[in-house]
Amino acid sequence: MTSVAPLRPGPADPDAAGRIRERILDAATECLLAEGLDARLHAAIAERAGISRPTVYKYVGDQSAIVAAILDRELDRFFGSVVPILRRSDDLEAHLVSAIGFVVEYARGHALLQKALREHPELILPALTTESGPLVERVVALFEEQLGRALSQSRSTGLGPREAAEWAYRIVVSLITTPSPALTQDGTRQYVDSLIRLMLVGAAGGSGPADQG
Repeated sequence: MTSVAPLRPGPADPDAAGRIRERILDAATECLLAEGLDARLHAAIAERAGISRPTVYKYVGDQSAIVAAILDRELDRFFGSVVPILRRSDDLEAHLVSAIGFVVEYARGHALLQKALREHPELILPALTTESGPLVERVVALFEEQLGRALSQSRSTGLGPREAAEWAYRIVVSLITTPSPALTQDGTRQYVDSLIRLMLVGAAGGSGPADQG
């Protein structure tokens, strides 16, 4: 009678373990793009990554854990891309317009997000809207300091950095989830610029150019 050998411990080197996990997540992302969120991932990942199914479970977990890990990795990549843009200037209006425009274009070009929005809006939309609390808090934590510096140099004394971050988040979600063919890249920037001006004038108590005279 044969016995099943126990799964061997993973690499003692954390870097090696990290590389295996990244390899699994790369394969998982390819599987989701090819087959969608309904795919049974472990066998497909194992085949694509050239590893065993137990290794997939060991380094990432079950299907929900895989999807969550991919989401976390994509968010890390996104924030890693947008933070340098936000740190270019403390000019509030330019700061927000550039950041929001970048995020919207990034999301529109993100193949996995667009596929999920098309095929599984019932899963993605709540995560961006009614269940977005943790994501909003992450946005606020990353951008609150920079927005605070920008606000301190603007006329919008009635607007706090948290409010600005949340407001910007809601503009982004609206533009991502309800796209308009009329909004090209330049059109999106102009649209966002108009919204930001309205926000800043309102926060300043209506003391914009139209009120001067």
